[in-house]
Amino acid sequence: MHTGDALPDHRLDPNNPLRPLPEDSPQGTTIRRHVAAVGDNVLAILFSVLIAKQFPDSVFGLQVIAMVASYLGYYLIFEAVFCTTPGKYLTGLTIRNFDGGSCSFRQTLVRTVCRLVEVNPFVLGGLPAAASILWSRDKQRLGDKLARTVVVPR
Repeated sequence: MHTGDALPDHRLDPNNPLRPLPEDSPQGTTIRRHVAAVGDNVLAILFSVLIAKQFPDSVFGLQVIAMVASYLGYYLIFEAVFCTTPGKYLTGLTIRNFDGGSCSFRQTLVRTVCRLVEVNPFVLGGLPAAASILWSRDKQRLGDKLARTVVVPR
C-alpha cells in the first residue's frame, strides 16, 4: 500500500527507483511496432502523394508542402482521435500516456513533430526511431520520450 504521491512498488524500476516504469508494459511489442511502422509509412506516403497530386505540377513547392503536411496529418489525426494508427491497430497496438491513460492531443502533437527527424522516409527512414525503440528500456522513440507515451498492446 502506498500513500500520498508515492508510487506503488510495481511501478518502480528496481535499477533506478527515481525513474518509474510505465503503467502498461511495452515489452514484447518491438516486432509488431516495426511491422506497423512499415504499413503506416506506406499508407501515409500514398495518402500524401494523392493529396499533393491535387495541385498542378506547375506549383511543385505547394505539392511538397501538401505532401509533408498530409503525411504528418495522417499520424496526427489517427493518433489524436483513436490513440492508434491503422498499422498499429492491425498489429494490436495502441498509444498510452505513461500513466496508462489515453494520450492527449499535446502528446500526439509532440510525437508527430518528432517524426520530422526520427521517422522521416525521405532522409534516414525510420532508422533513428528503430534504434531508439530497440535500445530504450521502455521501447520508446524520441517522440515517445518527449511526449511521455508508450506503445503497448491494446
